[in-house]
Amino acid sequence: MKIFSNSKQRPSLFLLGAAHLDRRAKAMVPFRPAASNPGVMVESPGGAAFNAAIALRALGCTVCFVSARGGGDDGERVAAAIEALDLTDLSVTFLDRATPTYTAILDETGELVAGIADMALYDRLGPRLLQRRHLRDALETADALLVDANLPAETIAAAVSAAGSRPVAAIGVSPWKVRRLLAVLPSLAAIFLSRAEAAALADVDPDADFATIAAAVARLGAKRAVISDGPRAAAVIDHGRLTFQQPLEVTPTDVTGAGDTLAAVALASAIHTADFVACARLGLAAAAVRVSAPVFPPADFDAAIDRMLAELPESETNL
Repeated sequence: MKIFSNSKQRPSLFLLGAAHLDRRAKAMVPFRPAASNPGVMVESPGGAAFNAAIALRALGCTVCFVSARGGGDDGERVAAAIEALDLTDLSVTFLDRATPTYTAILDETGELVAGIADMALYDRLGPRLLQRRHLRDALETADALLVDANLPAETIAAAVSAAGSRPVAAIGVSPWKVRRLLAVLPSLAAIFLSRAEAAALADVDPDADFATIAAAVARLGAKRAVISDGPRAAAVIDHGRLTFQQPLEVTPTDVTGAGDTLAAVALASAIHTADFVACARLGLAAAAVRVSAPVFPPADFDAAIDRMLAELPESETNL
C-alpha cells in the first residue's frame, strides 16, 4: 500500500525547527549509572524538524525547511545533509556561533538514559523571521506547517499566525520546552508529545494515570494529540475522544527520532484523511520502522510501514 496513492496526494510541508548534530552514545553492556560503560559513539545530523523531514522525503513529500545553524564544519555538515535530502533550505546561518548539538546516552537496548541539548542558538530565531518575504511566499505554497518546541514561544505564535488557515502541528521536544506551545495549543491542528512532555504541558504528575494526563492535555484545548509512552500504549486525542493504541513489539536499535517520525507521517496523512486515529496508527507504524530499521529510511519505507501497520493491534476507545 502507498500512503499517497498518486503524486497529487503527496503534500507540501513547511518545517520550522531544529536541525543540528546528534551524538548518540550507546552502551554495549548492561548500563550502569554513575559508571564508565563500554560503548560506541555515533554522530550524525538530527533534530526534531530534520528527523521529520527525513520521513517526509522518504514518502515523496515536498519540504521547505527553516532552522538555524552556526558556521564552521558542523554547520556545513548540517547544510550538506539538508541539501542531500533535496529540501528547500531557507535556514539562517550565524557564522560566529556554534551549531547546536544533542547528546544522547542510550542503554544496551537502545532506550534513552539521558540527553543533553545544547541549543541556545534556536532562541535567536525571533518572530521577525516570519516577516521575511521569501519565507512567507514558501509558506503560501505549503499544505501544512510543522513546528517544534526548540523555537521561542513568540516565534511559534508568529508561525501559527502566518500559517493562516493552513493546519499547524507541533512536536513537544522535551518537558523543559513543551510549555512554549501552551499559548497556541487551541490553534494547533495536532500536537505530538511523550508522556513526560504531556505531563509537563498540563502541569500534572508524570506518574499519574495515563488517561488522567491525556484528559488534562485535552482540557487545555488540544483538539488532536498523540501522546506516546515508550514501549507502552499511546494515547490519541481526537476532539474529546480518547483512544489507546498498543504499540508493536519491536527490537529497537535506536529510539532517537521516533516521535518526530510519528509526527511527520501522521500529519502528512491527516491532510487527506479525516480519521485522526488512522493517521496516528500510520505514524506509530512509521515510528516502529524508525527505531528498528538498521538503516533509516529503508528503501521500501512505504512497504515497511504497511507491514508494521498490518501487525498493529486494534485501537481501544476510552471515552
